[in-house]
Amino acid sequence: MTDRRNQAPHPFDYKVVRSKRKSAAIQINADAVLVRVPEWVSAQWVDDFVQSRRQWVLSHLDRQQVQQEAHGIYIVEGGLIPWRGQDYRLRWQSGAASRVMIDGDELQVTLSRRIRRPAAEAVSMLLQQWCMQQAEQQLGPRLLELGRQTGLKPLGVSIRGFRRRWGSCDSRGRISLNWRLIMARPEAADYVLIHELCHLRHFDHSPRFWRLVEHHCPEYRALQAYFQQRGCWLLW
Repeated sequence: MTDRRNQAPHPFDYKVVRSKRKSAAIQINADAVLVRVPEWVSAQWVDDFVQSRRQWVLSHLDRQQVQQEAHGIYIVEGGLIPWRGQDYRLRWQSGAASRVMIDGDELQVTLSRRIRRPAAEAVSMLLQQWCMQQAEQQLGPRLLELGRQTGLKPLGVSIRGFRRRWGSCDSRGRISLNWRLIMARPEAADYVLIHELCHLRHFDHSPRFWRLVEHHCPEYRALQAYFQQRGCWLLW
């Protein structure tokens, strides 16, 4: 059960999620602060708990703000859009049919004259669809190639629009990848693919798992930091 948004005098809003869990925890997502608590605790207990974690929450929110300012996706004429680790200047115009193309250092979007929604909204949707298509064409085959190189072969691959993670591997050996990986440097995207492939052998984050990741991707720690700095991409 999710309570309505907090109205207490904190410098940030949060949502309370009550369940049969036995302990309390605060989860900071790309777009929300969630306070997960047992069903039986009072509103005052929740407020006191949040107050006790106030500085921790604020430090994380400050870090998110810094990330947004440095790497946020802004759909504005002339704005910078990351693609395969390079920034491209966004340009758009009206035309007979919608399309997206890269021309030099520009990402050019043509909007069909039949589109009636606001231009920035239409451009954002069209770009996301294009990125999804590019991710399906490039990330899936790359995962299979890395699978052959590592000997870690998935049973299936899909491209998804996760808002909290870059990829996942289920217990049946199927891997799902976030389409936003197509915006990252290729070697950074490869780290996520290798990370998920390693879960085929170790379905946890044990020391054995991380040793396997390091074996196939020795620079994984730096690439982890790369994505930690770009968590704001998940907001788009």
